[in-house]
Amino acid sequence: MNDTTYSLEWRGTVKSGLSYDDIEAGLVSGDLHTLYKIQVNGRRLVLRDFVEQQRPLLAPPPVRHLPSPLPLPQFAGDPMPRPDLPSSPPPPPPMGKAVTTSLPPPSLSAGGKAPKPVWFWPAIILSSTVCILIGVVFVYMSATSRSATPRVGDSATDISSPTTSAKTPSSTDAARDKSIPPSAPQHDLNNEEIANLKSPYVVKISTRWLDVNKEGKQILVGGNGSGVLIKHENGHAYFVTNRHVVTIPENIEEVKYSLNFMGADHPFEVVKLGRYDLDLAMLRIEYSDAKAQPPLNSVKLEDLKAGQECVAIGNALGQGISVTTGVISAFDEWGAGKYVRTSAPISSGNSGGGLFRTKDGALIGITTLGSGSDLDRVIQNVNRAIPMDYVLSDLFWENF
Repeated sequence: MNDTTYSLEWRGTVKSGLSYDDIEAGLVSGDLHTLYKIQVNGRRLVLRDFVEQQRPLLAPPPVRHLPSPLPLPQFAGDPMPRPDLPSSPPPPPPMGKAVTTSLPPPSLSAGGKAPKPVWFWPAIILSSTVCILIGVVFVYMSATSRSATPRVGDSATDISSPTTSAKTPSSTDAARDKSIPPSAPQHDLNNEEIANLKSPYVVKISTRWLDVNKEGKQILVGGNGSGVLIKHENGHAYFVTNRHVVTIPENIEEVKYSLNFMGADHPFEVVKLGRYDLDLAMLRIEYSDAKAQPPLNSVKLEDLKAGQECVAIGNALGQGISVTTGVISAFDEWGAGKYVRTSAPISSGNSGGGLFRTKDGALIGITTLGSGSDLDRVIQNVNRAIPMDYVLSDLFWENF
């Protein structure tokens, strides 16, 4: 009987001082399994191969008849299933020759698992890729649909109401939201699209009153300007314009305020003025049409960059809504605040109109000063608009 002792190792577990009989008994009882590693004459073998090589050298062990295969032990953290022991393994070839008959059958890998078909991993990779692409498209479409419908209550577009800074949704707003498509574009716009989409938001404003001329006769005088629709709320439509568009001389009693909106003239009232000498005024008319335009999307100074293309829309010369184009030139300190400088021409009557960014149609300012405002010199392409930072904040408004 061979009295040599052996050491076995499996995933950090070492069993030492085992004789060959101990190994055979352990394999039968289930305390050992055939994937243990064994050191023999300086070589590291799999226990299964070693046992099959040794059995012809020893007396054949008695045949044990078991009613059913014994379950093999499973170790914590070891997901690999243990292969069943062969009941009568074929005799191994002589030592020194390549071991072929002791390999697992073709249906099992070296670890005891069935090998995957050739198509298995390509199929897994392909299906995973398709799932990822579907997820990316779904997220992109969801984000686009959310950003395409700005609401007056959003922080980037909300205008303070005459009585409170929080917007209370009305039935008119709800009906309009269901019947009117969003005003935000789904793609980069061009100047023609800006003119078509944004001109309905810009209105003609007329201020008229009676005055006495040098001959003592009463005459009708006044001025023209522009305004921009900001929101609908509780049966009213609100517009922003310049303060100087609606300013009248003192001691005037009969004044006619009018703006042209949706093809009709409407009398308006001034409900707010800009603080800190800002050239801003907020107007209100009665208007409860459920099909009125949805609110404009707007952006603040931090989102603007010099060189971005823009379009100015206003009632130039009091002759109707017209369009001029240019770029954002710079950002100027001017009077009480900071202004957007643009090369888009701004003429008399454009005051209070809208300056829109071309790529997305966002309202970026209220046009207020043209190149001719400096009487000491001739200046070209230096025009200014009040940024939306002032229009969108309660801090810069006071009740009229």
